[in-house]
Amino acid sequence: MRGSTTADSDALDTPRLPGGTAATVIAGVLTAVLVLTINAGRLVNAPLTSAGLLWQVYLGSLALGVAAVVGTRRWRHPAVWGLLLFWLVGAAWMPYARAIAPDARLAAREILNLSYCAVLSSAVLLLGRRAPLFWWRLGWVFALGLAGSIAVWEMVTTQHLFVDPWPFEPRTAVATYGNPNNLGILTLSMLVAILAWRAGARSSGMRAFLAVAALAAAGLVIASESRSAVLGLLIVVGLDLARRLGEHPGLVREVVATRRRLVATLAGLATVVLIAAFVVPPLAARNPVVRMVNAAMQPETAASDLFRVKVSLLGLRYWRESGYLGTGAGSFEPLMWNDPNSGIAIEANLHNAFVEMLMQYGIVVFAVFTALLVLLVRIWWTTRRPASMRPRVAIVRTELVGHLVVFAALGLTASSALTLTTWWLVLANACACAATLADLTSRTRPRPLAARVPSTVG
Repeated sequence: MRGSTTADSDALDTPRLPGGTAATVIAGVLTAVLVLTINAGRLVNAPLTSAGLLWQVYLGSLALGVAAVVGTRRWRHPAVWGLLLFWLVGAAWMPYARAIAPDARLAAREILNLSYCAVLSSAVLLLGRRAPLFWWRLGWVFALGLAGSIAVWEMVTTQHLFVDPWPFEPRTAVATYGNPNNLGILTLSMLVAILAWRAGARSSGMRAFLAVAALAAAGLVIASESRSAVLGLLIVVGLDLARRLGEHPGLVREVVATRRRLVATLAGLATVVLIAAFVVPPLAARNPVVRMVNAAMQPETAASDLFRVKVSLLGLRYWRESGYLGTGAGSFEPLMWNDPNSGIAIEANLHNAFVEMLMQYGIVVFAVFTALLVLLVRIWWTTRRPASMRPRVAIVRTELVGHLVVFAALGLTASSALTLTTWWLVLANACACAATLADLTSRTRPRPLAARVPSTVG
């Protein structure tokens, strides 16, 4: 009776709404398409720009998102309007941020890129609120197929799509993300979605397919040789294991007790394979973990980590000197270039999107952003309950916190995640998970006793 406990039907996430099933399916398909499109990056943006259709398509997507939730209550959750409110506050602040910016050209470029992020993240969130979470997950699976295919091609042929000149090892893959760190970390969101989908799937064939997809995603994360991505992989897998153990208390003890010989054999084989991958020279030479460990031990890596801390502290100093109201759009680089006391002798990004937002746009915009993140964490925390009692809630809770882990990792690792549409896509997906949690928990909340017991008076 596994299917009855996991409640695979994503229709449970979506009550009857104006427009019927057809409108919900259309919104779902558009959600999956947008998730894939945002991950496709320049593969889609470049042709649209060449045809002069970029803004028309983006604004059309937003209009469809608004139309999808008009007349419904699906947008009236704080996790939904919280993201929309953040973008509205940011838009209201932009004239000031542009007026004080030290470089008008950089300011205009950053505001344009943030506009793309605002429109696309709002569109996908509104469309995704009309449809079940299944469509978000499907979009991430399509994105894995696209990114994985390009990554394999890059590693086999040593050719690459967009990055020129190529600053990485010839067989390093970046797919459509421009950087192996970004590829590895965003693959984690694909893995989060796959694990959530598999947790509720009833079909053994679908579960097997998703298990293969999860292994492929994990392999792509490791192949990126990103320390942040691999650490995130351990966290995401740990979260899923914790959910499973909560759903089936005593499962490990039961399996070990009933299949002791099989468990011992598999453990021994896994140990031998793991050791061989690190000590057998031909295998170790092709082991991305070995290369990653060797790279982490190099003086250049420690210097790079120290550099990230240094530029973040520099950004905080500029923020304080601005009177806490921000230094202006796209201002970090020109401020650093013209600061004789910066201690930075090379052109560099801030490498911390959270500090970058606080520094450039000030405490007002950052306060709204922080309130949204606190809200998402609060929803995750307050919906906790034994997974064995509410498996569906546990699945979506794990999915929510998984996307938040990815959002934090990319914001702290990418050279500048602030204007990456993929960064805001991950946050929009987290908002959709939080709103779905509210739907699920409110539907299962017990009614007051007076409402359950018929009155005997009169």
